[in-house]
Amino acid sequence: MAKEEVLIDSVCVLADLGYTVLSDTCTPIEGDDAPVWLNVLSHLSLVITTLFLVEIPVTTWAIGFEFYNPFGKTPHALLHLFDVVVIVTTFVLEVVLRGKERELASLLIVLRLWRLVKLVGGIAVGAGDLEEETAKDLFKTREQLEKKSKELAQVQDENQQLRNRIAWLENQ
Repeated sequence: MAKEEVLIDSVCVLADLGYTVLSDTCTPIEGDDAPVWLNVLSHLSLVITTLFLVEIPVTTWAIGFEFYNPFGKTPHALLHLFDVVVIVTTFVLEVVLRGKERELASLLIVLRLWRLVKLVGGIAVGAGDLEEETAKDLFKTREQLEKKSKELAQVQDENQQLRNRIAWLENQ
């Protein structure tokens, strides 16, 4: 999943929940008093959830069922499977429920925020990968530096021997 989509979806969901909980009337999005921007955010969230839903069969086709198999070799497969359950459930509830019943589905916000946790985890893994690459580059650079230091020491040694030989020849 694209990290930007997760972040945008989380912002949409938080805005929806924040408005619903903090408004005086607790008007759901479909209410007459609901602002247009909130309705737009709701539709945007549904579009993003649909993209996430489309991603599931594409990932299954590209990587295979092993990606979601918690007993397989894929790291964090259980978390990927949990994410699929959250996405499918969220999509179904967003499409099927309306009005006050949809407010009950807002309890799914906790699970939808799982995507934010996944985003943070993805960033941490990405940072770890970058750190690992940096460590490899640093190790290579250190090896090259040690090699060059040895070469420099040999050249300095050779230089000193040549100076000693020149001094000896000058004295003769």
